[in-house]
Amino acid sequence: MTHNSGPIPSGSASAGLPAWLSADAAEWAAARPAPWARPLWSVLALIVAVALAIAVEPAPVCTDAAPCGADWLGMVQTGLALGLPHWYARLPELALVAAPVLAAIVAWAELPAHGTASWAANLAVIAALALGWVSTRARLAARRRQRWLVERAAGVHHPQPEPGGPTRRGAIPVAAGLVLCTVAAGAVVLGLRAVDADERQAARAVPAHAQVTGRDDMSLRVRTDDGRRTTVDAVFPEDYALGSTVTVLEEGEWRRLAAEPYDPFGWKLLTLGAGVPGVSMLVAGVLARLRSATLRGGRVPALRVLTQPGDDGRTRIHAADDTAGHRPVFACTCAPGFPAGYPHHQPAEGAGAGYGDVGLRSSGTALREAVMLGVPYDGGEVALLMAEAGGNPAGAGTAGPVGPPRTGRVPARRIRAAADTESAESAEAESPHDGRVQPEGTAARKPTSRPLRWGPGTGSRAAGLALTAGIVSGVHALTGSLAAGGLNWDLIGLLGLLGLVGPAATLLDWRVTADRTGVWLAGPWQVRHVPWEDLRGAVYTGDGSVEIRLPEGVVRRLPGVGWPWAERRLGLRPAHARMVKKIATLLAHPELRPAERSLPRTRGLPLGPALVLLAGLAAVPSLLGWASGG
Repeated sequence: MTHNSGPIPSGSASAGLPAWLSADAAEWAAARPAPWARPLWSVLALIVAVALAIAVEPAPVCTDAAPCGADWLGMVQTGLALGLPHWYARLPELALVAAPVLAAIVAWAELPAHGTASWAANLAVIAALALGWVSTRARLAARRRQRWLVERAAGVHHPQPEPGGPTRRGAIPVAAGLVLCTVAAGAVVLGLRAVDADERQAARAVPAHAQVTGRDDMSLRVRTDDGRRTTVDAVFPEDYALGSTVTVLEEGEWRRLAAEPYDPFGWKLLTLGAGVPGVSMLVAGVLARLRSATLRGGRVPALRVLTQPGDDGRTRIHAADDTAGHRPVFACTCAPGFPAGYPHHQPAEGAGAGYGDVGLRSSGTALREAVMLGVPYDGGEVALLMAEAGGNPAGAGTAGPVGPPRTGRVPARRIRAAADTESAESAEAESPHDGRVQPEGTAARKPTSRPLRWGPGTGSRAAGLALTAGIVSGVHALTGSLAAGGLNWDLIGLLGLLGLVGPAATLLDWRVTADRTGVWLAGPWQVRHVPWEDLRGAVYTGDGSVEIRLPEGVVRRLPGVGWPWAERRLGLRPAHARMVKKIATLLAHPELRPAERSLPRTRGLPLGPALVLLAGLAAVPSLLGWASGG
């Protein structure tokens, strides 16, 4: 293994830098785990086994001899079962630890306690966890082999060049994960305090035997030995037959069944709701920071490759001798440090001389010569160094983990300024003028003085209204349920409905305005301004979002404004697609931009706060009823 003494020179790679050839790249791709080790099978096996175990598990019976109480171990078991499907797919390092822990809990708490059917179902859960653990180990072993293959092919290490180092990722997930974990820890503390308070109250209470005379959904009506009739809350009233005898603990106005100690269900629900995503975000953020730090510190392997900007927003990496671009090795999402929007641009004459003799003969391909720094593997990160026109170096760092290229998917519509200009001009030159409107052809390009505006159509607003109606009615119903029964699983549904406020506001009144100063984007929560000098490109992505690209890889998004799958099949050309194409044209031709500045009232109104207020008003009747009842 040799080490180069200096950084990669400006505009080219140092002499002797090896290429990642197709044979080495094919060996790297073949090192991926076998199909049986894909996370999908582990996730499906776990979901089916857990569902079966829940279905056959007998309902708990609360008695004075064996009271129910707070089941903290069951909460941990539930949290691990909820998190593992995501961890199998995205965080195998965490799944490698969580799966054995859950298997041990099931073996200790579930296997000895129930009948044959439950025993077999829980044994299936343990088998599914074993499958997940083995497949996770296989994927991590494949990553190690991929790293070794790249190290062997590279043989030369370089210091990380500047500019173009990888982005320092992970800070936001780490911060958010710490906040959520703190909330979860606080919920545990408060739940334990509530349980302790209940136990101290029960120790002071006087037990009284009572006969069950009636019951409803949440309580029992009982008659004590001294003839008093009273009502006591019950979690499982159906377990107490009419005429049976129960023990009631009483102290003043406080009373409860001796068989049903306080269960901090609401606090446990909050612990799960904050703890599972909190741990996931914290671990993901830490791993991202560690991988980014590995690229930034010390020397890293360097190989010559070809890159290809993909229509799905991901950059495909090809072997250095795959000049036709037929066999991408892997793909990653990059945060570019070079001008975006020029997929057909080639380095100037002599700029890529240091990259060897792998040349691009056709400007119609989107391939570009690059130096790959770091060790790629499924889930890992790399940095890319390319040469711009004039031989100046430009870099890009991964903004997400390395993964398969997804070559089988139909690419989404991706419009960049230069590419759009070339295609529109050629289409206009080849097609006759038949009296129809030419949307972006040369004949249709006329300067305009007034600002240009785009917004939702009738279908989009109808969908937004329907979604808003569902949110309002759902909030009203769920808050009523919460007010009547306290914290329960309805809280998750309520939080989910509030998460739909942003998409509903976007469908109702998204707005993009182009004027003399730049582009104004009105989303669900705020109006953002992008000056023309900062604009690098406009993209309509495969998930129906509009992205406005800025320098340093910054992106302004309007999520969920369209449905590309349906638009392609129905032959629709909605406003957001026309808007992206028009902005690309205005970016390439400054003389066509509007001459006037738009007025603030014409730039759109973020409806997110208004919909939150509307949802709050829908919850007011339930809250008032709860307050008056309290």
